[in-house]
Amino acid sequence: MSRIDDFINQWVDVKHVLPWLPDEPFFVENERRGEALSALDCSGFQVVTVGLAEVLGEEDLMKALGRGLSLASGDENWDSLRQGLHELGDRYPWRIAVIFTDGDVFATKDIHSFVRAVSVLQGLAADLSSILERPYGQLELFYVGQWSRFGGA
Repeated sequence: MSRIDDFINQWVDVKHVLPWLPDEPFFVENERRGEALSALDCSGFQVVTVGLAEVLGEEDLMKALGRGLSLASGDENWDSLRQGLHELGDRYPWRIAVIFTDGDVFATKDIHSFVRAVSVLQGLAADLSSILERPYGQLELFYVGQWSRFGGA
């Protein structure tokens, strides 16, 4: 069995690990952050936390994400982020959970950039994690904040 087949057979069903999660995109209340971190870590994910409290737009977000993922490239634009993750996955498929903290703070400061980033990142995660083609890894994204103040989580 190849490493890729082995990786696919060990795919983690996030909804099984965290059954209380809403459907994607995964918005998590602040109070459940620790529970999510622990469950993801125990499930074999490399958990990366990216703080969004100081993020003012997409450029800041990409820089923070590039630093969090320790990518040599990836903080210039969405394509360089994708390329950096491709390069990581070329060596061995990865399993990464990105926990974006203070998502509500970023959303309050710049709703357009926040919604656009969620949309682009969800598409990126789906493309890179596709098991229909060669998967580069399993990328799961979690947006932590006080979402109940927006009318629900």
